[in-house]
Amino acid sequence: MGSLYGTQKMNLSIRRSLLIFSICAAWALISSAPIFKYLTHGKAISAMLLGILFIALGMYWLERLNQQQRQISTGWFLLLFLILTTAFAVLYPISLKHTLNSGSDREDALRIELNAVHHHQYPYDTHTFLGNPPTPLPGAVLLAAPFFAFGHIAWQNFLWLALFFIFTISFFRYRATALLFLAVFLLLAPANLSDFTSGGDYLTNFFYLAIAVALFIRSLDRTFYVCIPAALFLGVTLSSRIVYALILIPLLALTLQRTSRSRTIALFAIILIAAAAITLPVFTPHAFTHLLQQLDQNASKLRYIPSALHPRWTLPVLAVIVACTTFLVHMNLPRIFLTLSITSFVMLAPFVIAFSLHAKKLSYEFSYLSVCVLSFSLWALSRYERLPVCAPHELPKVHNRL
Repeated sequence: MGSLYGTQKMNLSIRRSLLIFSICAAWALISSAPIFKYLTHGKAISAMLLGILFIALGMYWLERLNQQQRQISTGWFLLLFLILTTAFAVLYPISLKHTLNSGSDREDALRIELNAVHHHQYPYDTHTFLGNPPTPLPGAVLLAAPFFAFGHIAWQNFLWLALFFIFTISFFRYRATALLFLAVFLLLAPANLSDFTSGGDYLTNFFYLAIAVALFIRSLDRTFYVCIPAALFLGVTLSSRIVYALILIPLLALTLQRTSRSRTIALFAIILIAAAAITLPVFTPHAFTHLLQQLDQNASKLRYIPSALHPRWTLPVLAVIVACTTFLVHMNLPRIFLTLSITSFVMLAPFVIAFSLHAKKLSYEFSYLSVCVLSFSLWALSRYERLPVCAPHELPKVHNRL
């Protein structure tokens, strides 16, 4: 018995260390480039080491706090939200002047699309102030429309940030875990903080998609009519960026495990109809051709990958294969996010790495991996907080829950 307990304790220690390392690596992946861009080499290394040390100590503190079964006060979340709001108030006006660099044109992309729609024009014939064609799909445009009407598209970030705070509190078992996640990957991750404070919608897309997926999964335990609004909202959020379409596969696997085939078919028909209803009309009268042209804008990002590999086809196929493995395991919400992190990494990492090696755009392009990092970290921290205390009678029970 003692030998078995010792083995289990060692396995737990290894798993705990691997999760701590993975969270530190995830943070470093999207934080190293902007840190090295704005600091000298020595200061950047020091900042990276301090950040990793803070995360490791934070997770050690998190483990001790969670073992005490204590929930931290809501005031800490309000303080963090206030800090992020203050950062936005200070940095957003600066970002509009483009004094630090060329700036982000993600808010501008939404603005010119909504301006075009307002004047009954095709929104994807325009270009941002950086000369880039706009990439947000009609779902993102629709969700930003109320804020465009008020004259401040960037204000949508506050709404979805507040709702994402609520989501993380309900997603994690302990509030301390939620607070650590939000502090590390929103406040202390320069790429994510920059996107938020410049009015960009890249993080916001992930916020409302995560909320929509969680609401849809929770609605599966209710009546069919309760599921319909959740399915409609999910369909809208899926039409924000094409990379999120792959989440339908693991979500289908989970839905089949939770409910009947007929109900699954009906719900996914509603999701797809909702996505198509707001997407296709924008691209009329040649909806299919225009949609392909819009999606093909991302093909230029693959130009540094050898054409012999046919990345436009091989990367999506590989991502689909990874997503289909979810039909072989029991699915839950954390595993949905794990699958999203892997499939989005398959789709985004090759062009990000290629750009960093050939075009010297490391700091900008690596911010695309925020989707992978946020979704992976949701899964990893949910696993970390559920690791059992090293008591022999508790190990099998908690392990089976995961």
